[in-house]
Amino acid sequence: MRYNQHQFAVLIGCVGLSTAACIRPPEPAPLDVQDQSRFRALSIQNLREAAFCDDPVLRMQAMEAIQEVASADAASCIADNIDNGYAGVSFAALMALGDMRRATADGSARLAVANQNRLLQRVRTLAEDRDPNVRIAALYALHAMGDATRTRELADFLLRNTDARVRANAALAIGRLRDPTSIQLLHQGLKREKKDAVKMQILEALASLGDSHGIERLKFYGFSAVPDQAALALMCLANARTIEAEEMFRIRLRDTDYPEIRLQAARGLGRLGFEEGLDTAVRDLFFNRPRRNIANDPPQQQIARVRALAALALEAIDNPTSLGPLWSAFNEPDQSPYVRLAISRAALRLIDGHKSDAARPTGHESHRAPANRVAGTGVED
Repeated sequence: MRYNQHQFAVLIGCVGLSTAACIRPPEPAPLDVQDQSRFRALSIQNLREAAFCDDPVLRMQAMEAIQEVASADAASCIADNIDNGYAGVSFAALMALGDMRRATADGSARLAVANQNRLLQRVRTLAEDRDPNVRIAALYALHAMGDATRTRELADFLLRNTDARVRANAALAIGRLRDPTSIQLLHQGLKREKKDAVKMQILEALASLGDSHGIERLKFYGFSAVPDQAALALMCLANARTIEAEEMFRIRLRDTDYPEIRLQAARGLGRLGFEEGLDTAVRDLFFNRPRRNIANDPPQQQIARVRALAALALEAIDNPTSLGPLWSAFNEPDQSPYVRLAISRAALRLIDGHKSDAARPTGHESHRAPANRVAGTGVED
């Protein structure tokens, strides 16, 4: 099983990153007001440029990043991308549109779209798109915009579509609806599903709804001897902000040599309000010790993937002292655009003080921890 471009694009990393000399990470330290202002401006500029670049995967990641952390002027990029010609980008933009409309009362203001009726009509048109993944995201966005007349069609995509990517994306959308009555449907899909990666997405949806079976299954996979599977399970639990996974996150932060696993654990703890993964994430933001001779995973890709995950972990941990290392990493001349994008969203989270709860509908309320106790489809088989 491999991470894919759609839901897990940030884990892919990228090619073209030069392997630099060994880097000593800077000590965690806040930035002064002037540097924060400059960092914020450059981060917003970076998100905007990524939202309209020629790389579809980078654009997809930009859609999620903008929805999560960007201000109103940058958020308009989401509406501009819902029907752009790239199915993956349209999917990401429509899901981001739905998340934004569902998450906050001022979602419409953040979108800065003058004619909401026109936007609604564009989304309805995309619900007829030839690509089923685009249709799924459009149905989710329509539901978030107040039109639930076709939401039940998501069940058909989950249970009857022959494409594993489509089934996984349907599970993603159903989970984000946050409707407890969907649990039975998700269990039905899980029972008949044969593809492991689709099962993981269904389990994440169940965990986000507080379903104990989904949570326990993901915790089991989180200790898998297969590193990719363990990292994916940890990511799903972190996305769902599952308080029941707290102990497992702590164990996996310390007991593994795989940076992807420890960073997903650090991110999971951060989303629960704990900062134990801060030093680990700062160190791995400058990761430069890839495993050699790994089939289909060249060193440059590993470096970019780990650094991007480190930035996402720092975003979740939400400690302002990580701004110093993030600023240093952002300014590295050969930094991957994927890493720089992840750094930008982390910086905006830390500088603007946004909280995950206000940005994206993920976990079930009864399974969320307090905000901060100490101071995150398609598949490819």
